[in-house]
Parts: sequence; structure tokens; C-alpha cells
Amino acid sequence: MDRLGLPIVLLAALWGAVNTTLSFFQTINARRDLIFELIDECGYCAGKTLGPIEIYFTNLLPLTIGNIIFLSLISYVILSIPRHMRIENKEEAEHLRIACRIIAILPIFGAISFAAGGLFDMVMLVRSLN
Repeated sequence: MDRLGLPIVLLAALWGAVNTTLSFFQTINARRDLIFELIDECGYCAGKTLGPIEIYFTNLLPLTIGNIIFLSLISYVILSIPRHMRIENKEEAEHLRIACRIIAILPIFGAISFAAGGLFDMVMLVRSLN
């Protein structure tokens, strides 16, 4: 791959991850808001088809886990790029490894943040329903 192609691929991968993550984040926040509105309105909402527990297990939890998996895969792909590139110049190869590690920080941080946020949501749900 020429010198211009690789940075474009890395930036495209990072842009795709950020764009998808922001979409996940918006959806997760909307579901969380809905859950806590229902809790404030009717607690467990036993008479409703979808109460807060059902929304959590069918929407919020799968979205959060899916986003963590997605970000972890993006991180893995970015970190594995140097192994698949054939760069003769050792200095350029080292620069590529460093660049990939730096670029992978964002999706790794995102995965950790969504895991912490998911744990916090679960704790808040349990506390709200007790």
C-alpha cells in the first residue's frame, strides 16, 4: 500500500467506529431515559407489556454489549494492521505500529467507558426498583 493509502484506511476505520458509536450512544441514552421514565411513572409497570426490566433486557443491555464487542473488534483490527503490512523500512514499520496503538486508544477507551456505563445503568436500575 502506498504511503497515502494507509493513513486513509486508518482514518476511515476510526471515523466508522466513532460514527457507529455515537449512533449507539444516542440509542442507548434514549432507552435508558425511557426506562427511568417508566420507573418514575409506575415502578415495575406490571400491567404494561414492556416494563423497565423488559426494555433493559431486550434493548439497553444488548445494545451496550453489542457496542462493547464492536469497539473491541475495531481496536483489534487497528492493532493488527502492522502485522499484515509488509514494510521494508524498519523505521516506517515502527511508526506504523506507534500510529496504530495511538489510534486504537479511542475505541479501547470507548469499550471501557460503555462497560462502566452499562454497569452503572444496571446498578441504577436495581436501586430504582427497590
